[in-house]
Amino acid sequence: MSTSNTYTWTSTRDQIISNAFRKINALGDYETLTGDNRLTAGINAINPVIKNLMAKGMPVWAITETTVAFSNFSTALPVSIGIGQTINSVAPLKVIQALRKDDLTGIDVPMNIYTYEDYEILSNKTATGAPVHIFYQPLRNTGNIKVWPLPDTGYWQVNGSLYMRYHRPYQDMTASTDELDFPVEWHLPVTYALAYSLAPEYGVDMGNRQQLFNDMQYYINEALSFGTEEGSIYLQPRYR
Repeated sequence: MSTSNTYTWTSTRDQIISNAFRKINALGDYETLTGDNRLTAGINAINPVIKNLMAKGMPVWAITETTVAFSNFSTALPVSIGIGQTINSVAPLKVIQALRKDDLTGIDVPMNIYTYEDYEILSNKTATGAPVHIFYQPLRNTGNIKVWPLPDTGYWQVNGSLYMRYHRPYQDMTASTDELDFPVEWHLPVTYALAYSLAPEYGVDMGNRQQLFNDMQYYINEALSFGTEEGSIYLQPRYR
């Protein structure tokens, strides 16, 4: 037997909503949701479900990168990142890697990602030199970045830049034909998560809701276990 030799299957927002309603027996096999109140309920529910999945971790497909000139960090005040901000880019959920790039020599040096406490206990936040630490604070739609020491005006503000790899937010679904901002192995987990979210509104009893929850967790865990980066892990004590 021959195979299709195609790899393009996907599903749209309204298809996912319809599938979710079928999981809770709120949509018949030959029904459609065009102009239906259930479609409105599904549209209102699907983006909160997608945003909730951002709390599950840092899957490799949602990791992106940006490079920022050190000239942006002339004072100890935070530099804002977000759409329309000083750094005009989608604000990170979490920064997972930072490098100090020497644009003159091409040499990259890893930077330490500091917590709020680590940064706050630095004694002189206006010290200048070659930046070695970065602190990132995520806000509602934007984020704040600080580096330490501040890049000096003689070299690093002219010849240096900050490279960041970070976990970005998942994109919204706003049109009926929008596809998920997820790989295809996540379409089933999102469908079950949406079905579980809708179940209380459509009279699904506690027993069936528990089964929906179990199914949702199974599919989410399956997808999460696959969506991690391959590589070695090295553990060592941190000396300060």
